[in-house]
Amino acid sequence: PPWLQVMRLAAANAARQAAAWPRHEMEAVYGVYGAIVFVLWIIPTWALVAIAPSRRVAEKITKWGLRLFFLLIGCRVRVVGREHLQTAPPRVFVCNHTSFFDVLALMAALGSEYHFVAKNEVHHMPFIGTFLRKLGHFAFDRSDPRARVRQAEEIQAALGRSESVFIFPEGTFVAQAGVRAFHLGAFHAAAAARCPIIPVAMDGKRRLLRDKTYLPRPAWINVIVCPPLHPSASTQEASWQEIVRLRDAARQAISQAV
Repeated sequence: PPWLQVMRLAAANAARQAAAWPRHEMEAVYGVYGAIVFVLWIIPTWALVAIAPSRRVAEKITKWGLRLFFLLIGCRVRVVGREHLQTAPPRVFVCNHTSFFDVLALMAALGSEYHFVAKNEVHHMPFIGTFLRKLGHFAFDRSDPRARVRQAEEIQAALGRSESVFIFPEGTFVAQAGVRAFHLGAFHAAAAARCPIIPVAMDGKRRLLRDKTYLPRPAWINVIVCPPLHPSASTQEASWQEIVRLRDAARQAISQAV
């Protein structure tokens, strides 16, 4: 009878919610713990980075400080494909963007011997902005076309000095899983400078701190470094077809890795 079917569905739904309740409670406790650890960790680490005498010293403090932070919250950060990092600089790293914690996990896993290209708002965030400025990372205003031109010139100048850059070609992140469409800027810079592109895939960060959430959840993070992609040496200029080829190849490598 219909009333019996309704009762069975209601009972099954109640049982599922009851079974999920302990997990949700534990995740909430973990989230509060993770937030407390982050606050207690970032203040002394920020102070040490702020008074560091050089970028190299600040980079070492940041890397080891972040590794300590992820250890304290029980989040393993594993690097796969580290041998692909042996490619000589300059290099353009491109990575999928999944969370506010992406930059922190990458600096813990790979260090900071490159320039992140971040949104201007990130440089003005409390504490985090100090890390990015002290470590020499780049920022640009997405709403200002002239800022985009200056950003491209800044990236080209860094590559010309044999310094590497790290770009999130998706531009932003969302709560939904998957790899969004890539902008072309990173690939134009690599093709123009004739330097390799190293795709990096992040897996697990969206669960740790999803968009529009404020407390972390238990997760393990995998950083997968894919084989480098080399611009074609057959042309003297960065052609549109070559830029698109590099973009599509990088996005495919990252999509397959995650």
